[in-house]
Amino acid sequence: MDLNQITNELELLRDSGKKVPGFGSKIMIEGDKLVLIVSQLKDAVPSFVDEAQAIITQKDSILEQANLEAGRVRQDAEKAATDMSSAATLEHKEMVGESEVLKEARGQAEDIRAKAGIEAQSIVQDAQRKAYSITSEAEVSSINQREGADRYALEVLSQLEEKLAETLGQVRRGIDSIRSDSDVSVMGRQSG
Repeated sequence: MDLNQITNELELLRDSGKKVPGFGSKIMIEGDKLVLIVSQLKDAVPSFVDEAQAIITQKDSILEQANLEAGRVRQDAEKAATDMSSAATLEHKEMVGESEVLKEARGQAEDIRAKAGIEAQSIVQDAQRKAYSITSEAEVSSINQREGADRYALEVLSQLEEKLAETLGQVRRGIDSIRSDSDVSVMGRQSG
């Protein structure tokens, strides 16, 4: 049962109470029904805690996915660099022969290695930026969701506290009224 239903039940309990003659707005309510509503309230509050825990778990899952994605991108970049280096080495071996061809091949191989290294470094940096961005967004989202859940829970619990305080005040005033009536009637009997 959610807190709105519990609040509605409290209002129904208040509305169904019997007015005590001579005591203004004081009413008498059924104690068993109040105990049942309080029990339902105790059962409902842990569900909000569970929702907050689910949000935290979801944040952890998003962070884990971001880390896995960053690792995958890094592996892809390293594989691309290795493939380029292997291709350059193979090309170099094919060109080995005369010294002029060999010099040209070495120069091209060095150029390819340098380009592959720069490209691999760029890919790794890009992957790290993406992973950082995903992680930052996940943390901000998690914080916002947690704060929203906390604000909502605080608001609902505050409203419930006010209604319970009001109902408890009515119950106490009813008890006090009955006691003071009992004291008056006992004094009347003793004096008579």
